[in-house]
This record gives sequence, C-alpha cells and structure tokens, in this order.
Amino acid sequence: MLTSLLAEALAVTFDNLNMTASILDCAKEASEDLSPEARQRLGLVHTGLAMAIQALECDELQHLIRQSEVYCDF
Repeated sequence: MLTSLLAEALAVTFDNLNMTASILDCAKEASEDLSPEARQRLGLVHTGLAMAIQALECDELQHLIRQSEVYCDF
C-alpha cells in the first residue's frame, strides 16, 4: 500500500517538475524584465528543478514511477 502511494506521488511529482521546467524555459524572455535579484533567484529555481528531476531519474525510482497508475495515464 505505501509503495503504491509512493509510486503515485513520485509519478505526479516527476511530471509536474518536468512541466514546470518546460514552462519556465518557454518564458525565459520574460525574465529579462526582472531585477537582478529576482533573476538570480529564478536561476536558483531552475537549478533546484534540474536537481530534483535528475534525482528522480534514478533507475529504482523510475521503476516505481512506471508502476504507478498515474504513469499509465500519461
């Protein structure tokens, strides 16, 4: 039961992180109007997203994600 719950949570998280990274990449031009501090913090967001996505690309976690019911809906 807990493994199934973990698989679902990982699948949703992985999908949301990838979607957010794609959206931010598409909106990159809008960041040119931000203050230097805001641009720096946005860079931290990009770094955090990349690290989280990379962490979820572990074979064992990907195996769990593929087992989730949510993953089957993608």
